[in-house]
Amino acid sequence: MHSYEGKTDRAEERDMKELLTKDGYSAIVIDHWLNPRNFRRLENYDGYSQRITSPCGDAMWIWLKVNDNLIQNAAYVSDICIGAVSSGSMLTEMVKGKRITEALRISPDDILRALGGLPEHFVHCAALANTALKEAIRDYNAYKDAPWKRLYQQKC
Repeated sequence: MHSYEGKTDRAEERDMKELLTKDGYSAIVIDHWLNPRNFRRLENYDGYSQRITSPCGDAMWIWLKVNDNLIQNAAYVSDICIGAVSSGSMLTEMVKGKRITEALRISPDDILRALGGLPEHFVHCAALANTALKEAIRDYNAYKDAPWKRLYQQKC
């Protein structure tokens, strides 16, 4: 395993990409880690996952903006682990524009395939992202018929 932190200029970034490739990361994973999509909180969300933790201790939160059961926007925050960041980034891109029922059918294997795979010791990160998504959808479903309950709960 190599250390990838602290690299900043183009030559160092190129070197880092070479090291990551040698360690078994696909170009897609590297791109989603270096340029994560949707890595932020969403305000005025409709579904939210509390902190979801993987067996290794990585954590992820997902926020969804939903209109008429169609996911309009998705965002996440995670530990700065290459597997978790790239899995969250890919998953949030995958769910945008999907109906809730379609998003629920996404599996950890679908995330891994979209990423071009992950090294074995990071495969669980796709399951982490998938579990966080399912929790955010569960939260959305709990409040969609009574959104005022979320406002009340936030004030308590």
